[in-house]
Amino acid sequence: MSGPPPARPARAGGPPPWLWLTLVLFLADAPALIAQTFGVGGGLGQVGGADRVLFVIAMLGLVQLLPLFFLLAAVLAIFAPRVRCHFVERRYGLLPPDDPLIAPPRAAPWTGTSPAPGEVPAPHFQDQIAAFLNDHAPGTQLRVSTQSSLSARVYPGSWRVTRVGVFAPFVHLWETDVEAARAVLLHELGHLRRGEQHVAGLGSPFTALVRVWPYVLAGLVVVPVTLLFVTGYATAPLALAQVVLVLFGVPKALLLVIAALWSAELAADRFAARAAGPDTLVRVLRHLEDGDRSGLARLYHPPVRLRIWFASRAESVGAQLLLTLLWPSALLGQLLLAVLGAVPAYVLLGATLDRATSEVLAMAHEALTAQPAWWVTLAVALVWLLVARVRSRREVRPAADRSSIVYATAVLFPAVVLLVGLLPLVSRPTGDLYADEGEGQSVSTESPRAGEGGAGRTSTACPSPSAPPAPIRPEGLPTFRTGSGTASNGSASPPVPRTFRTLTVTSVEPLTGSASQAQDFGDRLRRARWTLHSDGSLTADPAEIPALRTTDVNDTTRWLTGQRTGHTDVSTTTTWLEARLVVDADRSPRLDLVRAATQAMRAVVNCQEFTSTSSTAMRLSLTLIAQ
Repeated sequence: MSGPPPARPARAGGPPPWLWLTLVLFLADAPALIAQTFGVGGGLGQVGGADRVLFVIAMLGLVQLLPLFFLLAAVLAIFAPRVRCHFVERRYGLLPPDDPLIAPPRAAPWTGTSPAPGEVPAPHFQDQIAAFLNDHAPGTQLRVSTQSSLSARVYPGSWRVTRVGVFAPFVHLWETDVEAARAVLLHELGHLRRGEQHVAGLGSPFTALVRVWPYVLAGLVVVPVTLLFVTGYATAPLALAQVVLVLFGVPKALLLVIAALWSAELAADRFAARAAGPDTLVRVLRHLEDGDRSGLARLYHPPVRLRIWFASRAESVGAQLLLTLLWPSALLGQLLLAVLGAVPAYVLLGATLDRATSEVLAMAHEALTAQPAWWVTLAVALVWLLVARVRSRREVRPAADRSSIVYATAVLFPAVVLLVGLLPLVSRPTGDLYADEGEGQSVSTESPRAGEGGAGRTSTACPSPSAPPAPIRPEGLPTFRTGSGTASNGSASPPVPRTFRTLTVTSVEPLTGSASQAQDFGDRLRRARWTLHSDGSLTADPAEIPALRTTDVNDTTRWLTGQRTGHTDVSTTTTWLEARLVVDADRSPRLDLVRAATQAMRAVVNCQEFTSTSSTAMRLSLTLIAQ
C-alpha cells in the first residue's frame, strides 16, 4: 500500500490569477453595491395597492445584488481567516490527528500486541498523510473528520498556516489505492501553491455563492412574479423589463465567478497530473465521479468529463489555451448576456426593436473601453507573458517554450477586443430612445387658398415654413428653493473647483410624460461627470445638460438653475433644469434635479400649417463621488 512518494514536480506556469482578479473587480463595485442597497431597501417598504409593482421590482433588484454580497463576504473572509477556520472545523467536525476522539489506539504491554524487539511498527494512516503533506508543502497541517460528505479540502488556518481536511471517503481511498489518494492531496496542494485557499476552498463564500443561487433565484424571482399575476400587475412593463434583466443578469454575474473557479480547478488538476501522472489522476476522477459531486457542485467544479479530457492532455497547447482563455471568454460572454437582456427590456419599456438594438450595441461598444475589466485583463496577461519568458530562459524545456506561446496568444484576446472597442464601428443613434404614443396628433389651421371665396376677396399666400417661438416654462414644477440662504451676488465665497462623477441614480420620478422617458434620462446620467467651477457654475459631460448657474448658497448646499433652447427648421425645444447640490464632508455628495423640456413643432404641408406641443418633466436624485 505504501511506497516512495513521488518526487516534487518542477514548478510549472499556470493560468493568470483569474480567481483573485475576479475578486478585485467585484471589490471595485463595492461603493455601487452600498448605494444600490439603499435604493432597493426603499422599494421593499412598498407593499400596498399598486405599490406592489415597486415591491416586486425591489425584490428582483435584490437578486441582482446577491452575488455582490457573497463576493463582499469573500473579501471579508480573506481578512479574517481564523474566524473562517473556526467555522469550518465546527461545521465539518475536523479535528487534529492527535485528538483523543480520532487518535489511533496505542497497544498496551499486557495485551501481547506490542511489536517484537527491533520491529518498527507501521505508521498509522494519519501519520502517513501528515508526512506526505509535510514533504510537499512543509508546514501544512492535517485535520481529520469522520463525515462522509466530502473527500479532501484545503482551507486557511491563518494568514501563514494552511490546513487540509480529509474525510471518511478519502481515508478509505488511502487504504485501498494510496497512489490515487496522493493525487487527491496533490490537487489540493495545487490550490495552495497559488494561494487560492484564501479565496476558494472549504467554507469560502465565493464557492457558497454558486451553491445557493438557484434557491435564491427561485425564491426572489418566482414568488414576486407570481405575486404580479395574482394581483393583476403582470403586464406592468417596468416589472416585466426588470424580470428580463434579472433572468439575464444573474447568470451574467455568476459567469465570471464560475469561469474563475473552473480555471483554478483545472490548474490544480494540471499540477496533480504532473506530480502523480495523468493516468493516476484520471483514475481518481472516475472514482470520485459518483461520490463527491452533487448537482450544484458541478457549478463550481468543471464537469468530470472535461476534467478527464484535460488531465490526459494537460501539457498540450490546446489544453493550456483552454486554461488561460477560459476567464477572458467568460468576460466576453458577460457582454453578450448584457446585450441579450437589454434589448427586450428596452422593447418592453416602449422602444422599437431596431432602435433598442442600435442603442444596446452602441452601449456595449462603449463599455469595452470605458470599463476597466478588459484593460486589467490585458495588463495581467502581459505580466504573465513576461514571467513565462523569464522562466523559459531559466528552464530550457519544451514545456516552458509552449507556455510562452500560450501566454502570447492569450494577450491577443483582450487586445483584439479592446481594438474593436476603440474603432468607430458603432455610433449611438440620435433622438429619443422611446417614441411617445399619441405624439404627432396636431391641431391644424387652414389658410384661404388662391381662387377660393367671393369675387371681392384677394388670395392669401401660403404660410412660410419656420420654427415656432420658444415655448414658455411649464407651470407647477416643484422647486428646491427654500427662500433662505445667501444670494450669490459676491457675498458668498467662491467655491473651490471640484469634479464629480455619478455613483448611482438613486431615484427617478416622472412628473409629466412617460416613465420610460424619465428612466432613459436617468440612464444617461449614470455615465455623467460633473464639474463645479470657481464662478459657481456646474457643467456636465455629456453636454446635453445645460450649464447650471448658482442662485443661492447656504453652507454645504448650493441651488442652481439652467436653461437651453435648440432650434431646427420646424421645431423649437427648450429645456429647464433646477438643481440642488449638497456637498457635505460627512456624507457622499448628492445632486437633486428637476428637469422639464417642451418641444413646439410647426410644419407647413400643402399650404396647411400644423402645430403641436409636447412636454416632459421629471425629478431625479443622484449620488456623486468626488474625483
